[in-house]
Amino acid sequence: MKNRGVVGIVLAIVIIVGVAAAYILTRPSTGTTGLSGKHIEATFLAYGIRPETAAEIKVGTTIYDETGKTCFTITGVAPSSAQMDAIDSKGELRVVGHPVLRDVVITAQSVDAKVAWAYMYGRDKILGGANVAIYGDTWKVWTRILTVHDLP
Repeated sequence: MKNRGVVGIVLAIVIIVGVAAAYILTRPSTGTTGLSGKHIEATFLAYGIRPETAAEIKVGTTIYDETGKTCFTITGVAPSSAQMDAIDSKGELRVVGHPVLRDVVITAQSVDAKVAWAYMYGRDKILGGANVAIYGDTWKVWTRILTVHDLP
């Protein structure tokens, strides 16, 4: 009888330790102390957008994720004519400027501190080469992330 009580107690302790270990291993990452407090600067390319939308993207405005959470502050905007492929009179393929659409390079700094190896933006991660939708107060555009840099 005494052995059954000891086995039950040991089994209960093993289950509690297992549940605690599973919780620790599966909870969201909070990063490491060495990375906490750093921000990132990301460069986004909004390609082929209407000129009216491009005019609404201004320095100092806020970028939100799809849930409405404030994520970035715009620090630089560089609009240019959108590029498109065209065939010239010789039948050769050329890259020319689009007569209407604009490409906008947006540089933005994260509002929240970076606490992991990738800055979370809604359900996406801000990584070079990724495509994400970014939202302003009166606009939303589909972008490609060109660069990501850590800031002190």
